[in-house]
Amino acid sequence: ERWAIESFFRWIKQNLNVPVLFGTTENAVFNQLFAALIAYVLLKFLQTEGHKKKHCKRLSFAGFTRQLLCDTLPIEWRIGLKEIVECHRELYQIDIG
Repeated sequence: ERWAIESFFRWIKQNLNVPVLFGTTENAVFNQLFAALIAYVLLKFLQTEGHKKKHCKRLSFAGFTRQLLCDTLPIEWRIGLKEIVECHRELYQIDIG
């Protein structure tokens, strides 16, 4: 069981960019891990949907994330991501008024 836990935390450190846990309480650890997992899933979704666009060149997940965070994504990716976000914004928009 300990090996599974060690493997899980190694994956988190490598894939979620969580080199250290900032809190020591159970709640702080859960919050940091959940935030990292949510960010990972959203980035993976955007990268996967972007690959479905015909005009977007192939990018690895690490390359996509690096370019997105450094604001250096190619223009075709920026256009594709804007289309994806707009489509889902319209699809899931809830009428509050």
